[in-house]
Amino acid sequence: MAPIVTVIGSLNYDLVTFTNKVPQAGETYQANAFETHMGGKGLNEAVAVSRLSPPGQVHTRMVGRIGSDDFGRGLKQCLVDAGVDVSFVGTVEGSSGVAVILVEKDGENRILITSGSNGQLKLSDAEYEEIFRGVESGFVVLQNEYPDTARTISWLKSNRPRINIAYNPSPFKSELVTREAWGKIDLLIVNEGEARDVAKLLLPELELSDDLAGFKSLAIEIQKLLNSENVATVVITRGSKGSVFYNGKEGQPTFVASKKVDEVVDTTGAGDTFFGGVVSSLALAKSLENAVNFATAASGLAIQKKGAAEGIPLYEDVVKNL
Repeated sequence: MAPIVTVIGSLNYDLVTFTNKVPQAGETYQANAFETHMGGKGLNEAVAVSRLSPPGQVHTRMVGRIGSDDFGRGLKQCLVDAGVDVSFVGTVEGSSGVAVILVEKDGENRILITSGSNGQLKLSDAEYEEIFRGVESGFVVLQNEYPDTARTISWLKSNRPRINIAYNPSPFKSELVTREAWGKIDLLIVNEGEARDVAKLLLPELELSDDLAGFKSLAIEIQKLLNSENVATVVITRGSKGSVFYNGKEGQPTFVASKKVDEVVDTTGAGDTFFGGVVSSLALAKSLENAVNFATAASGLAIQKKGAAEGIPLYEDVVKNL
């Protein structure tokens, strides 16, 4: 039986403007191009897990809410086309989630999110039971673009403790960063800024430095905060500076360099691609080092294409680039 990866989270229709610069207050500036794409961290992660798995070897499911508009129908079809199980994607009256994205010429982006139907993703105990009936292992992928993340974490650890909770705390919400909550997390993937924010809240006495040694030390301390029963792993991503991972089983955290690319086109879905690559590999019982190297190669391909979901590569393409 194929391992099950369940993604719970947001689905957003992305409205993307490409520009040489972002206008200041009161300024009108001529942009270069406009595009629409499928996005939302939940959708991106589900598409990433599905595309970055060998065909038929991982059962990827999406739990989310779409609006009763054309945006919602497009979002659901995007998941279907990527091979994601949409049995638990519900439709509610009103607008789907929308993200307005400004992409500058160097590939950096700024994002405004309107939650829309994502704001109604609040599951009852009965709904959780239905979703996870017969599921006792695998991974659940979570982020902070829907309102019930904390409750999801608590329900899973109380009712399905062997399922690995894979969490990216983005957008960062300080009220969700507590020792109690993080003691229920099994796989934590954070960027360097989020890692610093976590340290300020939960590790205030830790001296932080921006070099590799500093982030290795930070990875060790953050890993101690996580649930020790399952994979108990932290990955800190640093963009072009690579990533650091640690699961407490090796002597020291491991550094993985980023993949060099000729041109960065759009970084919008890079983090979600990386997340999906790590989870899909671990779900298939690959080693942590193998998973991070695979995810690094996948995100290196993703940033060379426009669009969050559309830029996520296929498993076969990543294997060729390892």
